[in-house]
Amino acid sequence: MSLKSSASLRVCRTDTFYKKGNNMTKQLKLSALVAAMLVSASAFAAKPGYTVDQTTDAVTRNSYGECWHTAYFDKATQGLVECGDKEAPKPVAAVEQPKMVVVTEKVTISSEVLFNFDKATLRPDAKKELDPLVERFKQGGVNLQSVEIDGYTDWVGSDKYNLALSQKRANTVKNYLVANGVPAEKLTAVGKGSADAKFTEQCKGKKFKNKAARNACSAGDRRVELQINTLKENTQPAK
Repeated sequence: MSLKSSASLRVCRTDTFYKKGNNMTKQLKLSALVAAMLVSASAFAAKPGYTVDQTTDAVTRNSYGECWHTAYFDKATQGLVECGDKEAPKPVAAVEQPKMVVVTEKVTISSEVLFNFDKATLRPDAKKELDPLVERFKQGGVNLQSVEIDGYTDWVGSDKYNLALSQKRANTVKNYLVANGVPAEKLTAVGKGSADAKFTEQCKGKKFKNKAARNACSAGDRRVELQINTLKENTQPAK
């Protein structure tokens, strides 16, 4: 081999080695660039606008504790509270629920309107008294707790007879309410006979020309009372 040929061979080998090394360097740089882009994309997806530690998913901070932003950081849309780039939401004030209390109301209906004398069948005019109660109880819904229907008679007659008559009248009113849509489980019918007869002594001490006059005197004792228990909001100020 001539000196010229040997020199040419060395130059060729050197050139080939240089090209291989150059290609390897380019590949390493490209791999590093791809890795950096993947890390950057991952950080952008996790917490856009910030550099994120991939092992802890925490925003990377400098020695002063400040968060590191990417070149694409937008404080208005990407700012984090933890980095001081966004104001923390104000706590929502708890709304105090109204306190509910059971309110009892008494409604009194004269038996003169509901029944004929000594009877337990509703008169036609009874609807005018009972229908408004039906609508009220139905509208009360879950707030209507209970209704006690108490039947009363006057003092005339035996206690046993009056108790039975008052129970029949209370049952009649209850049945009417139930038939018109009031829940039966909220209604209770109780016959109380001549108990709490307010006109007994007054009428017993009088002389009457006939039974009609006597019955008229004690008409106030012949009645049906409804004790209505309703759940309502307590409007009284707390003490």
